[in-house]
Amino acid sequence: MVSTPKAPSATATAQAQSQYNTNTAITQQLLNMTNQDTPYGSVSYDQTGTQSFVGADGKTYTLPKFTQTTTLNPEQQSTLGYTQDAANNIAQTANSLSNDGLSALSQPVDISGAPSLQTNPGSNYTSSLGNDYSTALGNNYSTSLGDGYTTSLGDNYNTNIGNGYTTSLGPDYNTSFGTDTSTEYNNAKNAVMDQLTPTLDRNAEATRAQELASGVRAGSAAYSANEQTIGDNYTRAANQATLTAQSVENQLFNQQEQQAAYTDNALLNQANFTNSAALNQAQFGNSAALNAAQFGNDATLNQFNSQNNAALNQFNSQNNAALNSAQFTNNADLNSANFNNDARSQYLSQYYQQRDQALNELSALLSGSQVTNATTGTTSTPQTNVAGVDYSGLVQNEYEAKLQNANNTMSGLFGIGSGLAGIGGTALGSSLSSEKLPIGSSPDWSF
Repeated sequence: MVSTPKAPSATATAQAQSQYNTNTAITQQLLNMTNQDTPYGSVSYDQTGTQSFVGADGKTYTLPKFTQTTTLNPEQQSTLGYTQDAANNIAQTANSLSNDGLSALSQPVDISGAPSLQTNPGSNYTSSLGNDYSTALGNNYSTSLGDGYTTSLGDNYNTNIGNGYTTSLGPDYNTSFGTDTSTEYNNAKNAVMDQLTPTLDRNAEATRAQELASGVRAGSAAYSANEQTIGDNYTRAANQATLTAQSVENQLFNQQEQQAAYTDNALLNQANFTNSAALNQAQFGNSAALNAAQFGNDATLNQFNSQNNAALNQFNSQNNAALNSAQFTNNADLNSANFNNDARSQYLSQYYQQRDQALNELSALLSGSQVTNATTGTTSTPQTNVAGVDYSGLVQNEYEAKLQNANNTMSGLFGIGSGLAGIGGTALGSSLSSEKLPIGSSPDWSF
């Protein structure tokens, strides 16, 4: 017979888990309580009894109780004693100072001996510069340059260059040049043809004589070729004569151009010279007039500036003297008032400093740094970490495993029963078909 595992008791599991946790904590504490010995002293742990408590389940649990003991070596113990004595002395001194400070504060503030506060610099302090200070420059200062200063250059200054300056180069200046050179052209061409024509005529007659001797008749190809050659010779001679005539014509043109340019340059240079002389004369006269006017104006302006600078310097000197006198008087009165007020401030500062001296010393004692205590020089105990036991998890895992095994077993049995039922049904069916069951009866399914 297969049985389903019973679920674990939650109470029993929790109690067991609590016990395991307690054991883990005690083990952890025992491992971490390591005694130490150093050149400055020692630290030790001892069990000094037990302590009990009632748990959630109503049971009483007893746990060990430990004591940490720190022991200093003689030198460190002596240092600690002196430190405690010094702290006690400071406390006593602070108590005495507090009594003195409170006693001083109980007296009313008395500043009757302090110099009086002066809020007025005195009757000699003035905000007026006096009658000696002037805002006018006086009659000697002038804003006009006078009659000696001129804005006109005079009658000798010319704005016209005069009759000697010309804008025309004269009738001899050529804007065109050259004459008809056709006669020279024809003469040159005729001269070349006159030289070449006799030779051409003789050559033509000789050629025709040779044609007659050779039996060449007019109209034949040979006759036409010879006549073409004779004509070409005359044409080349005429072309040579034309080129020669053109060369002669160009030479004549260049000669005429050079002659016209020479004449024009001469006229232009003559006009430039004349105009330059007239312009220089006019500029010289104007420069002289301008220099004379500037000289006169400079002299007048210098005299004007000299006079005004003298008046201005006198004005500034008089005003600076009046200003310095007033400032000296005012500074003396102001320094006297400041001196009296500084004396009052020093008196009050010393008075309040003396009144608060006891409280300041008490505050210094109470807020000062503490005396360093003696130490054993021990280091922190290395902490071990002991993992707790997951008892609840283990119980739950065991229960789930048993439950799974039971379910698997039941599934196997049900499978076997289903197979047997199929086989039995086939056999019973054949039997029932041959036998009649009584009314109201049922078949026997037992095995």
